[in-house]
Amino acid sequence: MNIRDLQPGMSRVSIKVKVVSVSEPKHVTSGKGVEHEILELEVEDETGSMAMNLWNEKIIPLKVGDILQIENGFVTSFKGVRRINVGKYGEVTKV
Repeated sequence: MNIRDLQPGMSRVSIKVKVVSVSEPKHVTSGKGVEHEILELEVEDETGSMAMNLWNEKIIPLKVGDILQIENGFVTSFKGVRRINVGKYGEVTKV
């Protein structure tokens, strides 16, 4: 699987990507009053680039150039931007 083929609504996504940029972690509060930490990344493979979000306990120390293996991720679209997400059942590891 590669970035070019990823579409919103896809689940069980397994892909290897390179980190292109890393934001500072953000803190947001959900509508239910629960605080979350979010790390936004830009990742790429040989077919293109895509935004990626890591939430709460899925956040790991990352820097530009790191190679990541994502297992059981899912793809969403937020404000017209496709994003790879690693949710409750997904895993992200540095390779």
